[in-house]
Amino acid sequence: MKPVPKSIISDFRHGILLTLLALFIVIFFWSSLERFEYGLYDLGSRLRVKPTNAPVCIVTIDDRSIDALGPWPWPRSYIGFMIDLLESYEAKVIGLNIIYSDKDLNRGLKEIINIINTIENNPQYSEKNIGMIVLLAALKDAEKRLDNDAILADSIASSKKVVLPLLFHLGNSKNNAEINYPDYLLANSLFPFPHNNSIIAGKISVPIDIFAQEAQRLGHVNILADNDGIVRRETLFLTYQERIHASFALQLSLSYLNLDLGDLVFGKNVAFGQKSIPLIKQNKMLISFKSDFPRYSFVDVINKKIAANAFQNKIVIIAPTAAGVGEYVDTPVASALPSVNITTNIIDNILNNDYITRPEWAFALELMVIFFFGLYIALVVPRLKAVVSGFISCFLILIWLIGGLYLMVTYGYWIRAVYPALVLLIGYIVIMSKRYKITPKVDAG
Repeated sequence: MKPVPKSIISDFRHGILLTLLALFIVIFFWSSLERFEYGLYDLGSRLRVKPTNAPVCIVTIDDRSIDALGPWPWPRSYIGFMIDLLESYEAKVIGLNIIYSDKDLNRGLKEIINIINTIENNPQYSEKNIGMIVLLAALKDAEKRLDNDAILADSIASSKKVVLPLLFHLGNSKNNAEINYPDYLLANSLFPFPHNNSIIAGKISVPIDIFAQEAQRLGHVNILADNDGIVRRETLFLTYQERIHASFALQLSLSYLNLDLGDLVFGKNVAFGQKSIPLIKQNKMLISFKSDFPRYSFVDVINKKIAANAFQNKIVIIAPTAAGVGEYVDTPVASALPSVNITTNIIDNILNNDYITRPEWAFALELMVIFFFGLYIALVVPRLKAVVSGFISCFLILIWLIGGLYLMVTYGYWIRAVYPALVLLIGYIVIMSKRYKITPKVDAG
């Protein structure tokens, strides 16, 4: 029997070692190489973008509105008036993406309250004449008109369809003692489901009681970027004091579908009604970005320049977007995107069942391709001419990367295609370096 050449055995060993090295890198050094994988992911996200058809729009507190109505922050009565107007336009759900966690500091109102208290509690005014009665009535009327918190609370209560935000501060609380949940937090949270691995929060900022008590729902607005600062995922749930809280976008979607948190069924996915959201690590979901969400300037809506049917039976989100007021984030499809667009994209994905997913068979496919490329490096590349093996190797890498992009753009399947491609690229370089290594010349004489 003819012995196997040592060069073939050596090349086979190189191929196996390269394959094992690639697996080691995938498992232990993902964070160092993720920017290459994310580059391909972001390209797929951009190619996948298409106009939204979701029933959602934004009323923006933009620069033009601030120029017209005065500097931010505005009196809260402005927001109350907008809620009343959207209610009259028959918006189905109203999201207010502003956290009013402190009472309004209205010095004029405080002075009027002090005057009223002085008149009512001072003995020399105990016998009130008609003039004093008229004065008190005028002061109390002014008190009502200047109490912006009461005006906004009345608008929220009258609408019965306003969803308000919560903001969590992540990390374990230094004080682990249990707190007494207000009724409105209990109503907007659940006990953790089995195998819950949601991110833990240590503190919470909530709207003031008179707003939170009247809100239809509450949801968190925390947006967490990946290590490179790009937002690709939605944090659907956060754990706080051993209860989980849904995101603002999920609460808006549930409200639109006339469902509650109690309708959620947890497993590998979170299901409700006819919908099912694929979950990834830490109970997040990958965002499939869309374009052309309708946006209307606050001042135009207030001045009734926008037709009522633009809001009818839709989710309408009131959000600040002006420079220095609104929050902006970087995404795969755009830099400095208003954070409210993350919310609208999530709503679109949920209502249209349109997601980017990491299918269960993805890892097995990646391992199979790594193994295939390893065998190709070990057994095929050393037997071919450099030009031929280079052409074939480039062709295989290109086909594999295009295949990964195709699966993402067409079906929303995210395959980590870069690692197998790196196995082939690095392996080819090593084999060629070995073939053409420089050896010292020996003089014949």
